[in-house]
Amino acid sequence: MTRTTRETATGWFSALTSGDADRALSYLADDIEWVNYTPVPGYNDRMPWIGTCHGPSAVLDSLKVFLGMVEVGTEELVELIIEGDRAMGVIREKSVVKETGQTFEIEFIQSLTVRDGKIVHWKSYTDPSQILRAIDGRAA
Repeated sequence: MTRTTRETATGWFSALTSGDADRALSYLADDIEWVNYTPVPGYNDRMPWIGTCHGPSAVLDSLKVFLGMVEVGTEELVELIIEGDRAMGVIREKSVVKETGQTFEIEFIQSLTVRDGKIVHWKSYTDPSQILRAIDGRAA
């Protein structure tokens, strides 16, 4: 039996916010397109985990880069909207850039497209200025 969009999205966000990477990765389709912002040279390219990748192993590599730079404090799902094969979740995150010790707090949107119980397209939206400030070592 294939999971519904709601079951897939709630499972994904539950795994994500609890830090269960293996379970989170199990929700990704083999052909996932993962779009984590668009790099803009001279602006957000100091976030080396951003960009587009394809397939769960490339997603995992991207997440490893992120976790190598950032210690995630808390992530909380604050809103979830589901319609058809699409889901959008608003996540509140509070984390620390390891190198500078600076914290950042953001809200970001994850947009999911689900097919056959797996996430086939994932895209993230946020204002990265708080992350960039923390990477640069500037206090809030």
